[in-house]
Amino acid sequence: MILPCRIHRARNRNRVDSLPRTLLFAASFLALQAIEAIGQNATGSTFEQAGVGWLPAVPIQITAGLDTGYDDNATISSSGKGSLFAGSSTGKGSLFAGENVVLTYDRPGGRTQLYLIGVGRFSQYFDVSGQNETAGNVTLSLTHNFSSRLSFYASVYGTYQNEPNFTSNVGPQNVRSPFFDTVDLFALTYHWLLRFSTVTSYTFERVYYTSSSNGNSQNGVQNTLAQNRIQNTFREEFQFSLTSRTVLVGEYRLEMINYDTAPTNSTTHYVLAGFNHHLTEHLIFHVRGGESFRSLENDGDTANPYFESSLGYVSSNHSLNWTTSYDFEAPNQAGVSIRKTLRTGLNLTYGLTSRISSTAGVNYHHDENGGVGSQDSFDLTLGLRYTINKRFGMHVDYNHTTQSSLGSTPGYSRNRYSAGLSYTY
Repeated sequence: MILPCRIHRARNRNRVDSLPRTLLFAASFLALQAIEAIGQNATGSTFEQAGVGWLPAVPIQITAGLDTGYDDNATISSSGKGSLFAGSSTGKGSLFAGENVVLTYDRPGGRTQLYLIGVGRFSQYFDVSGQNETAGNVTLSLTHNFSSRLSFYASVYGTYQNEPNFTSNVGPQNVRSPFFDTVDLFALTYHWLLRFSTVTSYTFERVYYTSSSNGNSQNGVQNTLAQNRIQNTFREEFQFSLTSRTVLVGEYRLEMINYDTAPTNSTTHYVLAGFNHHLTEHLIFHVRGGESFRSLENDGDTANPYFESSLGYVSSNHSLNWTTSYDFEAPNQAGVSIRKTLRTGLNLTYGLTSRISSTAGVNYHHDENGGVGSQDSFDLTLGLRYTINKRFGMHVDYNHTTQSSLGSTPGYSRNRYSAGLSYTY
């Protein structure tokens, strides 16, 4: 199964801002995981590898895969408790099969760097109706250096899927319902002095759920429709290079969220400070902290501490990315106007041999829903990949998700087991 992913390419440290570095490490890992998940291990032009020498070198690769497995709670039915690492739930189990295709385009180097990845997936459940999924996502990242002082970075991401998203704040995680989500980042970096630079950026996000429920309750469908919103974020970041390895950062953000129907429109101001530090050549630590001030259109003002950090490591045969944040997030329960979330995620890839690699991902978040109560969500993914040759690969994966109860809404537990084969051409 191919999961939605976001890709950002590494940039020249002397020319391109460090503002999206957290996104770069997280997305770089997810890209690697998605590509490895379908056995991709070839590099360079696909046409050159095929021996078609008269065609121009085009940095495009296409990988197709087939998967089959078992889902013990395909309908995400209530398990009653939803405790972490709970056993099989009372939901409807089902065998499933899936087909997927991944297309990548990579043009590194030079003044302009371009990267594109597109993922398409179809999953069919044999024992339950209404759970089949047609999904896909596209990510485009672009870096252009106008001069040694001025650079531009853009990342455009869009996904359409049915499955809940445990890695970001999109919507409820106890309902399978089709939704579209796009997050688009545009940043301009200017080096005023040798040690001082500024980064001006804008981020646009659109979340849109359709009315289809995939067999979930009508109340759950109405809860997802209430998530439809547009979010605009403006940032101004000031950076000072204290040493060759440490950059001090001050930042101001303005975030505006407008819902299609829910009466929870808000404006939030952030005043932050932090630093980026290269612990080693391959290990980077990023931290921001400060205060956030949220003004709700119909429910007054609220202040809350803000924190985010990331630790990223990339080497030739393994990578690690660990992110943590505490912030306001969009409420995903009816009757909640303020939601404060502690979120952390750890992703790891490790090459066991030249042919075998392993992946692991853990995502957890704790929500404080004003006036309703707290809720915990947990997602674990484990995978093993084996490269048969430069064309064929196979993989085995396990995924466990669980969510605790909140008020009158019970929690659930879910386990998915799958294996598959891929071909790269």
